[in-house]
Amino acid sequence: MQRLKRAVLPLAIVATGIGAAAIMIANRPHAAQVEMEVPATTVETIVVLPGDHVARIRAMGLVKPERQVVIAPEVTGRVIEQNAQLVPGGRVRAGDPLVRLDPRDYTAAVTATQAEVARANLSVREETTLRRVAEHEWKDRPAGFSDETLAYALREPHIDAAQAQVSSAKSRMARARRDLERTLVRTPFDALVVSEEVEVGQSVGPAAPIATLVGIDRYWIMISIPVAQLAYIEVPGVSTDTELGSRVRVFNEAAGEQHAAREGHVIRLLGSVDPRGRMAQVVVAVDDPLGLQAEVATRPAPLLLDTYVRVEIDGRTLSAVVPIPRAALHGDHRVWVVDDDHRLRSREVEIAWREPGRVFVSSGLRRGDRVVTSALAIATDGMKIDEATRPSDPSAPEIAVADPPSTPSSEQDG
Repeated sequence: MQRLKRAVLPLAIVATGIGAAAIMIANRPHAAQVEMEVPATTVETIVVLPGDHVARIRAMGLVKPERQVVIAPEVTGRVIEQNAQLVPGGRVRAGDPLVRLDPRDYTAAVTATQAEVARANLSVREETTLRRVAEHEWKDRPAGFSDETLAYALREPHIDAAQAQVSSAKSRMARARRDLERTLVRTPFDALVVSEEVEVGQSVGPAAPIATLVGIDRYWIMISIPVAQLAYIEVPGVSTDTELGSRVRVFNEAAGEQHAAREGHVIRLLGSVDPRGRMAQVVVAVDDPLGLQAEVATRPAPLLLDTYVRVEIDGRTLSAVVPIPRAALHGDHRVWVVDDDHRLRSREVEIAWREPGRVFVSSGLRRGDRVVTSALAIATDGMKIDEATRPSDPSAPEIAVADPPSTPSSEQDG
């Protein structure tokens, strides 16, 4: 009996525990199911407004002279006078004398040739007089005289030779006078003296340059742009029949506070690409580069040769395009927009033009669309968002950025 009790007692205890556990589980409290609300992400948006925009091409350019000439005398001589402005940096006007050579030898040559002309004229008068005498003597031509013999007797060959001597002497005299005039070397155009290599007392000649001059009426700016951007600008002889092409603003930022924009125009497209960047080479002309036509008090800083300047070329007008910040793009041609239910929607767009800081969309967006401008670390189509909206102004000032790199990559999508 004792053995039976020892065997049944543990089983009874286990059965009791299981029953108690079953009763507790059956009577446990039940938690109500509550749907969790995911907080909405706050983003900034802009309301887009289509408008017209002038495509501006930004680049760097190198200032070069339109006209440059090395001055050398056409005759040999010793310098006896020199213009005080014939120094590096001096300015001279068209027709100003630069140097004067000793003219004495050339004056003597003119006098000598004048004497030759006088002797030749005397010979013509003598032969003319002798002809009159011969005509009187041979007015009755003897039988057997040929026309050639009679012409010789009437001194016609002698007169022809004397007249030829007159022409030759006059040619030598004209040359002597030109040489005399060439002893005074003049400036061919309004110019800036780049270098000077002559002094009073120095003997010079045609093989000895005395100065290098550059014209100051107009400078050129040589710029390189991506070949694809040529379609957006007017180039005389290429995309327009006018003498001047697209308007260009030139910023001489090296001049500090005086770098007010100068105005120029595209005038030429070179026939080859830049060998380093494989970019198109365009020539821009800027008139009065030294600002000499303005009042002294209001003159801008002069453009200096071989300096780099920033240029903005006004291209053609893009119609009905939407400006958005470049940060609004995700991927290369997609943006996030907010629908009427405050949910994100991905939209594919077509880019017509790219500029530093913003792009211009030609299709894919409509007036009044709300485009997300905030950077989203995680975004999914249909995600709930809160938005802070501001209007978009197509004519708003452009975002200030650093100068674009001069690489073949274009700032426009074309």
